[in-house]
Amino acid sequence: MLAQADAEQLIDFPDKKSGQQLSQAMAALTTWLRANPNAPAANAPPQPFFEHVLYNNGTGISNTAFIAENMAPYPARGDVADSVDLMSYYGLLPDNVGMAAQFSENTFFTDMGFSSYNGMLFTLHKNSSHGLQFDLNYTVSHSIDNVSQRAYSFAYGGYGFICDVLRPRLCRGNSDFDVTQYLNGNVLYQLPFGRGRDYFANLPFWANELAGGWELSSLPIYHTGTSYMANSIAFLMSYSNEDPAILIGSLSGIQKAHVSKAPGTTVSTFKNPVQAFSQWTGPTGFEMGSRNNLRGPGFFDLDLGLGKTFPVYREKVNLKFRVDAFNAFNHPNFATPSFQNNMDLTSPPNEFGAIPGTVTPTGSDLSARVLQGSLRLEF
Repeated sequence: MLAQADAEQLIDFPDKKSGQQLSQAMAALTTWLRANPNAPAANAPPQPFFEHVLYNNGTGISNTAFIAENMAPYPARGDVADSVDLMSYYGLLPDNVGMAAQFSENTFFTDMGFSSYNGMLFTLHKNSSHGLQFDLNYTVSHSIDNVSQRAYSFAYGGYGFICDVLRPRLCRGNSDFDVTQYLNGNVLYQLPFGRGRDYFANLPFWANELAGGWELSSLPIYHTGTSYMANSIAFLMSYSNEDPAILIGSLSGIQKAHVSKAPGTTVSTFKNPVQAFSQWTGPTGFEMGSRNNLRGPGFFDLDLGLGKTFPVYREKVNLKFRVDAFNAFNHPNFATPSFQNNMDLTSPPNEFGAIPGTVTPTGSDLSARVLQGSLRLEF
């Protein structure tokens, strides 16, 4: 499928003397910095790639220590692209070695995008009889791709590119829009009382005005949450994508959507945001986390309607009253946490997974219950 990629992404290459790759040197330094956050930079174990390939930094310390001291916080984050760019900035690498120096990114269109969709649709339909009719639709499905950006729009802002031109399957995962279960339907029930109905069909006019002509209707909607991921705030292969964080804990339990009120004013998708935050770390070398391995809150909405027909003159003139309740239970539906804003590893742990707001079926701002009534004369 048509997708966008970055022609200026970082290229891994070795130190010919030791055989150590750039990615291996960065991984070793990143791992040491995370394990020793308060240790002096001078204690960073020298990495052969930095010592043999890079120009001498001229300060009397190893190149590895110089990188650890002068390029923070990028090496500890696993941000290889920014670290390599700073190596050029400090004169340790010539321009255009490792990655191009002229532009931050060079977008081109490619056929490296791919996707697959599998689904099954069940429909239960009842023809109108005894005043009752309904349609219920249930879909179970799974959509997988390596990028979900629409081909006719531009990828930007750290999102929407093939994550690695050399390894296009690296970001294979749940599509951004993947919803595994979806249920919707419509129900109409004319209550079986009054003239022309199953019961009390011979009611006098005045009694039928009270007991007859009632009907109920409903529009139920339910679906599971969309997929999303934790953001490392690290540019791994290039400046095109902020890459997924690496899960070092478990997806079960604390990582499942459990909308809770966190301390302060934050509503979080995690029961314990701080504990959930501790289960993630940034990329290491050229290793990144899985894409879209989390699920946001599910969605439920029920619209109800109540109607009554008042015969005015035989069957020729009727007065119809109706009241509708949209989101009849006044049930809040929460938006999926944002990859760019409140699911990153540089945010305060107690704000990890913060809910950005509420959503509705139509995308409007009317997420609370809405009531409307109508009175219509038909002739």
